[in-house]
Amino acid sequence: MDGPTGPAGPAGPKGDIGERGAPGEPGPRGPYGLPGSAGTPGLDGEKGKKGKKGPKGEKGEQGAPGLDAPCPLGPDGLPMPGCWQK
Repeated sequence: MDGPTGPAGPAGPKGDIGERGAPGEPGPRGPYGLPGSAGTPGLDGEKGKKGKKGPKGEKGEQGAPGLDAPCPLGPDGLPMPGCWQK
């Protein structure tokens, strides 16, 4: 016949790390979950810097003759009276 159980002793030091276990079984939906729904679009970013000036365009066609003066000329070669007084 044994005697009564004695008091518990102090805890011992931690043991060594054990070996890695075997991989578990895959979940019910496979190794990855289902893809989520698309999120809401974000806010617009800041406006960027102005770009460089583009190349010069081709020269335009020649205009109609005599229409480059701001006022029509009279018989004396001077602008018609009242043309500049609009």
